[in-house]
Amino acid sequence: MNKVTFLGEEVVLAGNFPSKGEQLVTPELCTLSLNPLTISDVDSKYKLIYLFPSIDTPVCAATTKSLAELAQLNLKDVSVYTVSADLPFALARYNEASEIANVEHLSVFKDAAALNAFGVEIKDHALTGLASRAVILLDSENKVIHSELVSEITEAPNFNLVVEAIQG
Repeated sequence: MNKVTFLGEEVVLAGNFPSKGEQLVTPELCTLSLNPLTISDVDSKYKLIYLFPSIDTPVCAATTKSLAELAQLNLKDVSVYTVSADLPFALARYNEASEIANVEHLSVFKDAAALNAFGVEIKDHALTGLASRAVILLDSENKVIHSELVSEITEAPNFNLVVEAIQG
């Protein structure tokens, strides 16, 4: 069980956040078109998973846009996914408004326990049921090559560390 903070207040997370070197089998998630997708089943050299509370918060929206820009410039051979508890309709609205084309937004709304599988499910807090902010980078064999559980939910992850992990 991990702990992070939200505006300085301690928040307990359910599940075990994956560490570098671990094999990760991801849960089934929901695409914008309401179809199931399991990231670990995707054939890609790298899979970057960005988990966050809600696209409707300024930090989540801004960091998602930053991630999309970074992916366009520096993340070749990387499939980029965002995962949140948002409804696919909210994610689609954001996607259209921000004109993001190189990131696939996924929702856990059909299976709230999916956040537990990533070790980021917020428990016993005003934000219960949402994801804590985190980044997980998988190789083609679904081995974790970088993971960051952001210690303060309102802060952005360090995407530069993702680029460094890919570049070796």
